[in-house]
Amino acid sequence: MSRTGETSWSAARLAGAAAFAAMLAFTGRAAIAQAPQPVDYSDVEASPAIWEISDEDSQIYLLGTFHILPASLDWQSDAMLADLRAADSLYLEADVHSPEAEARVQAMVVQMGLNPAGVTLTSMLDAETAALLAEVAPTVGATPAMLDPMRPWLAEIVLAVAQMQALGLDPTAGVEQSLLAAVQGTSVEMGYFETAEDQMNAIAGQPEEIQLKSLAEGLREMERMPDMLDQMVRAWATGDVETIDSLINSEMREDAPEVYEALIVQRNRNWMPQILALLDGEGTVFIAVGAAHLTGDDGVIAQLRAAGVEVTRQ
Repeated sequence: MSRTGETSWSAARLAGAAAFAAMLAFTGRAAIAQAPQPVDYSDVEASPAIWEISDEDSQIYLLGTFHILPASLDWQSDAMLADLRAADSLYLEADVHSPEAEARVQAMVVQMGLNPAGVTLTSMLDAETAALLAEVAPTVGATPAMLDPMRPWLAEIVLAVAQMQALGLDPTAGVEQSLLAAVQGTSVEMGYFETAEDQMNAIAGQPEEIQLKSLAEGLREMERMPDMLDQMVRAWATGDVETIDSLINSEMREDAPEVYEALIVQRNRNWMPQILALLDGEGTVFIAVGAAHLTGDDGVIAQLRAAGVEVTRQ
């Protein structure tokens, strides 16, 4: 496979894993014990990209997020904190952090992420991929037997999250968790663009052949994941939206169009009417969704501009 194809599948895998990291980490499905070997990000002068739109009676800030981050990264800029303090409401992709949401996710993982009785993950794999799984899984503290009950999409994400955690990234240090902590006990109202069920369906709803292809490519790419992930974290932290778009969207769109359509494009389209309705309303809204959703030609920012909305980057 070409380098381009490798990068696209890696980006798709990381994007899906990051989006699901918080959900799976709290269900225990991603809790593979392994001592982390974290990368130090204390030298990064972080200033994640923030955009704003407004009319006569409303102000909306849009922050592109990273769902799982290293604890050593100090990403909360003064500008971001000021915008959040001014907000009447905080909108996230979905409620995946409340106790009620965690219970729903656990039920959905059983329903959509586990194989029927008598079916194992390894029985779905060709000999080459099965051998690769046996070789790679132990590097993140897993075994094929641990993964056998899982559908390919779930096994792939569990491995990816385990690798992220081994590199020192922590779902509890993700942007959404930090924002929720910042507004806890305040008058800020919460809003969501979709449900946990919507997010689960976007990933778990892929055809089995796509899931198996993605798992195989993900296994081949685990060796270079540390470098890929480091690039993504640093690009996000420094507001380098062009690199985020290139690493995640551009090559995923070319080489994994089904994944790109499900994870990025369709969800952006679903959110647009809701964002425009917020703009038509009153007050100050802080929106925080995955950074890949705001960049590129299919991104929310481009769609807002295409709808005639003036968008300014801070």
